Amino acid sequence: MLHRAHLNLVDSSRWFFGLDHKATIEVGEGWLLGAGSPEHPVISNAAFRADDALDGEELIARAKEFFGERGRGFSVWVRAGQPEDEDLIAAAEAAGLATVYEMPEMILDAPPPNEPTPPGVEVRRLSNAEEAADFWKVATESYADIGWPPEVFASYTENARLLADNAAVFTAYLDRAPVAIAATLVSHSVAGVYWVGTLKSARGKGLARRMTATAVEAGLELGANIASLQASPMGRPIYAAMGFKTVYDYRLMMSPPPA
Repeated sequence: MLHRAHLNLVDSSRWFFGLDHKATIEVGEGWLLGAGSPEHPVISNAAFRADDALDGEELIARAKEFFGERGRGFSVWVRAGQPEDEDLIAAAEAAGLATVYEMPEMILDAPPPNEPTPPGVEVRRLSNAEEAADFWKVATESYADIGWPPEVFASYTENARLLADNAAVFTAYLDRAPVAIAATLVSHSVAGVYWVGTLKSARGKGLARRMTATAVEAGLELGANIASLQASPMGRPIYAAMGFKTVYDYRLMMSPPPA
């Protein structure tokens, strides 16, 4: 179950990079490297290991070459405390990468609780690429509170990819204005829940719980049997109250841009 959740993160990250019209993606036997339009070394330039048998030093060397050619810093996603990634963490540390951020990996292995839709709120599933503008507006404003630079979301312009057969993307409207979002991508029978966000003006109404449950429900309908997410400090208590359990922490280890 835990490995399937990790593979969903890798697949979802590839999906995110594909939304960026200028991103460069390299997919190999057991790894994913993605360089987005923005040069942010933590959010937009990242390396992932999909095959635990891939040598950690090999992944770090490939990432150093890939991002070095582009003059970029980057971050490697590792599973802290998991034996599968002990060699990768050691290789990253030996190469001078430093931990810059950690977030819990949380799993829900039961149907989500029945979350009511707040009064006056309408939840809509994205049905065409043109509707994505409202989704990205909420993402840009809500994620600014946890430090995401706006150019990250501005780079996502290949919005037809949001309509993938294994994805579902939702926006909530309050008095006809977009105020909350969530999305899911299903792979390996896992519903990866991403981009849960609520505008500051609409918080405290239960929208995060409703949107998370909506994404999980859609994922189950698309064939998933568990849900997975990586929680922000703001979201963690909300997800825990819904029944999500922390199974380990993702650690982002950063290599700065070459001098």
